Parts: sequence; C-alpha cells; structure tokens
Amino acid sequence: MEASVELKFNLDQYVHKRYPGLVKIVRNNKREGLIRARIQGWKAATSPVVGFFDAHVEFNTGWVEPALTRIKEDRKRIILPAIDNIKYNTFEVQQYANAAHGYNWGLWCMYIIPPQDWLDKGDESAPIR
Repeated sequence: MEASVELKFNLDQYVHKRYPGLVKIVRNNKREGLIRARIQGWKAATSPVVGFFDAHVEFNTGWVEPALTRIKEDRKRIILPAIDNIKYNTFEVQQYANAAHGYNWGLWCMYIIPPQDWLDKGDESAPIR
C-alpha cells in the first residue's frame, strides 16, 4: 500500500473511532493552500460555530466558554483567544499580561495594548474593538 494511502486510511480509522460523528475529514482533489482548504472545511461544517486552529495550538481547560459567550452576544465578532508563549527549552508557559491578540486593517497579526476602560472592567475575556 502506498504510504500516503496508508496514512489516509489510518487517519480515517482513528478519527471515526475516536470522534464518531463529531469530526469530518475533508480532502481536496489537488493542493489548494491553507486558506482554500479552510474554506472547503468551513463549507462542509454543519455546526453553528466553526473554529480554525493551527496544528501547534494547545488548549487549556475553560478556553471555549468565553469565546462562545462573545459569539452569542454578537455573531459578527472575530474571536481570538489569548496566545501564550511556551518556552522551547523549559516548556514554561509565559502569559502576555495586559496585551491582547488582534489584527490591524492590513490583517497583520499583532499584540495590542488594550484601552484603559477595558482594563478597568477586570474581565480578560471582554471584547476589544
């Protein structure tokens, strides 16, 4: 069996066994690139909320509840959870206090310093415009 065929088969079997009915594997007929592949996945999704995560992302307990709450408040929001740094040599988690992850109008990903009124709320999951 060709290696890629074997890998596809093994992945299909694993996902079907581990996440029955919860996870779909979507494959394109040709290489499409990251954005087109994500769009194809989004089109195949049947859930009211869809998330896209890079392979290197790790999740802590309780990460999704604040995100879903903010989406429920306003479905036009783009939700970006806080992104911590994991030090490569110690695996220590370094949190970026008083900074939020966001995008500028050129869609460059960046850390932003939240406005004082946001900090005064004391709610680290409050939306930032």
